[in-house]
Amino acid sequence: KISDREKSFLVLACSDKTYKQIAAEMNVSERTVDGYRETLFKKFNVQSRVGLCLEAIRQKLVSI
Repeated sequence: KISDREKSFLVLACSDKTYKQIAAEMNVSERTVDGYRETLFKKFNVQSRVGLCLEAIRQKLVSI
């Protein structure tokens, strides 16, 4: 399971926004965004942003 903040990050990560833009939009530091990313990479067993987005779509956490 993922937290609400991780879900918010996931939705933004599946857009064309940079991690810096995502951090600004979520009102958190870039290091916090790095933490969300690394945690989700482990939870979804992926190694890239593209893999993360594909897995989020497969699990119906994000729609296109």
